[in-house]
Amino acid sequence: MKKRLAAVLMTIVLVLTMPGCSFLSKNPSLYSIQTTGKGGSTKRAYTGTSVFDPSYYPYFNMLGPGAQDAYSMIYDGLAAGETNIKLTGGMSTQDVKDAFNMVLLDHPELFWVRTDFNYSYVEVTGAVTSAQFNFYEFASTPERLANAKREFDAAANAIISGAKQYNTAVEKELYIHDAINNLCEFDVNAQYSQSAYSALITGKSVCAGYSRAFQYIMQKSGIPCFYCMGTADGDAVAATGGNETSHSWNIVRTGITYCNVDCMWNDSVSNAYGKKQYPFFNLSDKEFKYHTRTGQSVNLPSCNDDSQSYSKLFGKTVEVKDLIFKK
Repeated sequence: MKKRLAAVLMTIVLVLTMPGCSFLSKNPSLYSIQTTGKGGSTKRAYTGTSVFDPSYYPYFNMLGPGAQDAYSMIYDGLAAGETNIKLTGGMSTQDVKDAFNMVLLDHPELFWVRTDFNYSYVEVTGAVTSAQFNFYEFASTPERLANAKREFDAAANAIISGAKQYNTAVEKELYIHDAINNLCEFDVNAQYSQSAYSALITGKSVCAGYSRAFQYIMQKSGIPCFYCMGTADGDAVAATGGNETSHSWNIVRTGITYCNVDCMWNDSVSNAYGKKQYPFFNLSDKEFKYHTRTGQSVNLPSCNDDSQSYSKLFGKTVEVKDLIFKK
């Protein structure tokens, strides 16, 4: 006999703790928990259909074996457009939550997936048996999802195609950076702001949308690029149009090692100056002021490369040290 427990309020680290710049919902995520009341579970590894190269998908490799199985099952199901995904192997609720969080961090191509989900588990053992995920309204039916994919792919492929005219990774990166900033503008009230869809299709987003769009197109262009969670200096956030210190940006590898880039802040600074500026383009951790990593993003590679900044490769720009943030 199924016994429904009282619903509880919980949060996923990735976006549900990031109001303002990253998550705009006024309410935390609601997880509906349902138990079967039966004991026993099968403990077997899952052989997924996808392989997650750590050069592009670092968060998968931060998980333990059980959570990696959950990650693979969730990714395979969501990529196939499934909303109700069976989870085998006796994994815990924490494994499932961690796995879903990491899937969203690694895979901006799943732009139709919302951040809230339900799950069912075996009451005696605590093993999760299935999870039910939610899609944005523009993907609420298979037909709408297919149309959204075509629209999204067309926008992304136009930028990917344009980047091919350049020879070096950093030149491609600059083109992709500018193309996204030309398409999108910061709007704290933007729809679908957690999704790359907001930046590429609706043209309005927050840092999460900018970062995921950039991550996706860089990945598709063969350039390692990660989504980085963090916080930002309060005065800087206010000056760039936000109202929360939670923030996100990207870590890329176009040179000898990794560096930081913040598309949305470069866009905001450019708007303030009335012309394109690149103060937050390919900086080392030391030079990338006003940003602090949080959560699992602290485990991403350190950024020690100062050779790929805009001023060193392309010309004059306002530098981070010259910026004065005023509310």
